[in-house]
Amino acid sequence: MANKSEISDFDESLEVKDVNENENDELIIETKIVKNITKNEQAKELMKNSAQLISEADTAVELTKKSVSENVSRFEDAKNSLLNTTLTKSEELLEKASYEYSKHELDEPFEISLGTIDEDIRVKNISSGGFSGFILALLAALGVVGAWIYVASTKVGVALTPEIINNEAEQNTIFKWIGGITGAEVDPMLGMVTALLIAWIIYKLRVSIKENKNFRVANEIFEKSNSYVERQKEAKTEIERIDEHIVEIIPIIEDYRVLLNEENAKLQRILHIEGIKEDNSEYHSSSIDNMKESELLIERVEGLLVTPITKDGKLNDASVTALAEAKSVRDYFVSKIYS
Repeated sequence: MANKSEISDFDESLEVKDVNENENDELIIETKIVKNITKNEQAKELMKNSAQLISEADTAVELTKKSVSENVSRFEDAKNSLLNTTLTKSEELLEKASYEYSKHELDEPFEISLGTIDEDIRVKNISSGGFSGFILALLAALGVVGAWIYVASTKVGVALTPEIINNEAEQNTIFKWIGGITGAEVDPMLGMVTALLIAWIIYKLRVSIKENKNFRVANEIFEKSNSYVERQKEAKTEIERIDEHIVEIIPIIEDYRVLLNEENAKLQRILHIEGIKEDNSEYHSSSIDNMKESELLIERVEGLLVTPITKDGKLNDASVTALAEAKSVRDYFVSKIYS
């Protein structure tokens, strides 16, 4: 996506992008055309759009993270329900039948690591530079007047003493020289006009420099904002993958709870009819097959539960594999029921 502003003429057109979410929760960059505005106004528009881009991208990611948080809570409930009832019962029954099998440690806390973008883009307020330009112009005007008075006084031979304040003739002599530059008879006010003209030039120059700087900074921030939005879109997509994976695991846990409850009933029947034996090999071969099937179910669901869902802020491939294997075993047992 071409996430940048395209400026063909500073005073005529500005193409900027905006971001919205469609009905599928996807971030969409839209184009807005702003015409016939000054560079300072363009800069303000860019800053406004930058802030909106960042805000909407962050909001979209936060909503996705909220969904993950809710589904993690559901996952924990399903996991704890399985561990504290059905799975515990399965292990107790197998131990009574002297059946040895490997166990997974399932007491470790469940953690989800979501990728985050550690970047702070500061969207500044735009000032026109008018006030600072006015102050500089005023100081410049005073400086110019002072310089002209000093130069003129040396040219016309008038000493700059406190008494000159009350000597209108000497004042006129100085200002006439400033007005005419060469000492010709010119209206003294032209000397003041010269100072004001220079002040006006400095003011306009200051405002122009400030506008150009604002426009450059605004474009840089806008470019960074678009880049940030792209990375947030990628992060959102990855978080959605994690969320979908968690949602897919939850019903599988419930399937294993039901299947293990059925196997537990078989184990209870075996222990009730055949009794508790110290040597597992003393059980009927079909009973041992039932124990092996219980072990297979336990092994697969524990493998699913202990495999980290995320790795380095992304969906863990090992968890995807564990889910696929858990589904395969689930399908095998379901097919046996209806075959």
